[in-house]
Amino acid sequence: MFVRSSLIAAAAVALLAAFPGSASAAPKTEYLDRSLFDATPERTAESLRVDGPTAGPLGGAMDVTVRATDGTLPTTFGSCEQALVKGIVTVQPGRIITVRSRGEVCAHIVDGSLTFNAGFRAKDLTYQGYGRCKPKLVGEGLIAVAHSQLGGQASFSGTFRR
Repeated sequence: MFVRSSLIAAAAVALLAAFPGSASAAPKTEYLDRSLFDATPERTAESLRVDGPTAGPLGGAMDVTVRATDGTLPTTFGSCEQALVKGIVTVQPGRIITVRSRGEVCAHIVDGSLTFNAGFRAKDLTYQGYGRCKPKLVGEGLIAVAHSQLGGQASFSGTFRR
């Protein structure tokens, strides 16, 4: 009896190892959050650009450019305008996510420093270096840029399924 039950258990283990269940084959979600601090912003009348290495895994970087749709960024304290953003996020060396979206850039009410926020959807993203198994954005993501007394900061976040 012991030999038979041992053989059945060994066969079951071999079968499960050869054909894993649906739980292990289910897509995995990953929250991707990259932040850029202490960047030296490049600011012109119509655009704001920040770039540099990101906090998080080694090899990450971000390059974000905000352009005013009417050609000039807001200069009146407390005013806001529509703007376009292009963000290039190097998740790890060789894997890049590019986002193009529309959002709002505002001049702070006290010091006039710029802040930009934009949501994005899957249609706003392109991928490089992922091959056939590209991640898919779940819901919406957020990209933000700021230029203040602390320099330039930027953030990119979203939940991706692989």
